[in-house]
Amino acid sequence: MYSKKIYKYLIMFVLGIGWGIAFCIPSLLVAQVTVTPPNNTVRIDKIAACVNDELIMYSDIEKAIHLFSILKEKDETRKQFYLRVLDDLVNYKIISMEYKNDYTLEEADYDEVQTAVIEKLGSLETLNTLLKSYQMEWADFKVFIRERVAYEKVLNKMGKVKIPIKFSDIEAFYNTDYLPSQESLGLKPRTLIEMSTIIENHLRKERTHQDLENWLTDIRASYTVENKLIYESIK
Repeated sequence: MYSKKIYKYLIMFVLGIGWGIAFCIPSLLVAQVTVTPPNNTVRIDKIAACVNDELIMYSDIEKAIHLFSILKEKDETRKQFYLRVLDDLVNYKIISMEYKNDYTLEEADYDEVQTAVIEKLGSLETLNTLLKSYQMEWADFKVFIRERVAYEKVLNKMGKVKIPIKFSDIEAFYNTDYLPSQESLGLKPRTLIEMSTIIENHLRKERTHQDLENWLTDIRASYTVENKLIYESIK
C-alpha cells in the first residue's frame, strides 16, 4: 500500500510527531484559495477542460490546489488562479499521454511527489483526512498524482541534457548587462573570469526555461485542448 519512505511518516505519526489536523487545515485555508467540500456536502462536479477525449474536472483543480505546491499570487483573481492551475494539469496530462510508451513509473518516482505533498500539508494524518474529504483512498491518490509524476520524470530526463553556452555569449552578457547594472548600483564589478561561471549558469537557466516553453508549445499543438473553465464564473 505505502512505500518504505511513506512508512516513515506513519511511524512519525504514531510517535506523535505529526501535526494535528486541527492546526494544519486552518493554516492551509488561510494560505491558499481552498474549497474542500465538507463531509456532509454533495457537490456536482463539472468538466473544466478536455484534452483530446480525456477530461479534467473542476474537482481536479481543487485537489491540485490542496495537494501540490501552488500558491495564489497577490494580484491574481480567483479565476486567473484556477486557470493557471488548470493549465498545469493540461500540461501534465499531455506529457503523460505523449511519453506513455517511453517510461515505466516506479515507486521511487511516486515517492518524490508523495513526500512533497506530505511535507506541504505537515503530516500523513492531514493528507489522509484531506483524501477522506474527497472520498479518496491511497490508491485513488496515486492515480490522481500519476500524471504529475510522469511529467516530473520526463522533465528530469530532459534536465540531464546540458545546454551549451558559448563564451562569446558570456562575454556579451558581461559587457551589456552585468557591467551597466553594477555601475547603476554604484558597485565595483568583478572581472569577467570571476563572473563567467555565474553568468553561464544564469544563461543556461534562462535558455532551459525557454526551451521548456517551446517544447510544451510544440507538443500541445498536436493535441485538442478545450478549456471550458474560461467561460465559467468563479467567485
